[in-house]
Amino acid sequence: MAISNPGAIEVTGGDDVSLIGIARSLEPLIREHAEAIEEGRIPPPLVEALYDAGVFTAMLPREVGGLEVEPVGWLQMIEEFARINASVGWLAFIQSGVGLTFADPERFERFRQRTGGRVILALNLGRMAGKAVKADGGYRISGRWPFASGSPIATWLGGLSVVCDSGGSPIVRANGQPQPLLAIWPADQARLIDTWDGLGLRGTGSGDFEITDLFVPQDQVNPELFGPMVYDRALFRIKEMPEVGHGAHALGVASAALQSFVDAVTTKPLPGSARHLAMGHMQAHQIAFARADVAIRAARALLFQTVRAACQDARSHRELSLDLRVRLREANIFAVRTAKEAVGLIFEMAGSSAVYRGRTIERAFRDINTAANHTNY
Repeated sequence: MAISNPGAIEVTGGDDVSLIGIARSLEPLIREHAEAIEEGRIPPPLVEALYDAGVFTAMLPREVGGLEVEPVGWLQMIEEFARINASVGWLAFIQSGVGLTFADPERFERFRQRTGGRVILALNLGRMAGKAVKADGGYRISGRWPFASGSPIATWLGGLSVVCDSGGSPIVRANGQPQPLLAIWPADQARLIDTWDGLGLRGTGSGDFEITDLFVPQDQVNPELFGPMVYDRALFRIKEMPEVGHGAHALGVASAALQSFVDAVTTKPLPGSARHLAMGHMQAHQIAFARADVAIRAARALLFQTVRAACQDARSHRELSLDLRVRLREANIFAVRTAKEAVGLIFEMAGSSAVYRGRTIERAFRDINTAANHTNY
């Protein structure tokens, strides 16, 4: 049996940065801290290593010290991180700098100085859970946001709010929708609430955070989720790019499950275990493994091909065509759903040996089902 090799043709980032190389160089450190990650913590030495390697600044422009990655190379890096550890892979794309591209270099430098030189942002962009009232020089915001992946390691937090009048009533735009506001603030100004006890992705720290009547200065808000473009280049024109990280992450989790099954099949069977002796050698197993492997290869090819097409279009046009936006979402959902199905096939073939907590296939099953529910639409 052989599994697909996502790094066979490596794409480098800006200035020939080896993006897959970043993930592989950190693999020993990630595996060293695997137990702590599973218990819900990304240890400080690993946080520092990820930041210093550029993982948490991958999607930021060069002007503020970001990698400004080549998109397909970035997806390969995310897939590789997810193969090593699904929680680290999740944070690697969730906290890649998304949400900070509204800040020009001068503003970003103020953010950096406010939090001791390091800017790691945890956002909730899925829910307008706050109320923002205009004040002199900014807004006063109250709210509680759930599912804030990486909030325990973040130096900045942020989320969407509904802009309200002084009486607390939402301000409605001409289209009848409430007026949104994206705001960020230093993490030490919020209260973290440890609500994260999920099925999988246990190391992501995806709990809640809360602020009460916090004054947020004007330079820390963006009136729209995607406001005026400060850095008008191809990477930042692809608004769907951060979301596409879901697909690459799922492919990495599936690759880990496939490799784990291969390892189990090629090791010496346990004494007296007829099931282990037959594992992988039955025709049904071989067909199921082939289905899983080729499906992952196909999903990866579609995802990368679609992202390449979007990049080409973004170099020539400020706005992606509707066709490409739809295709990006299709490819992303297809990758996640395919990965979930592939891991399910492997889990079933591995039988009872896969149900023990901590084994690679067991973790992959929990992680992929948790991740897939984020794209369940």
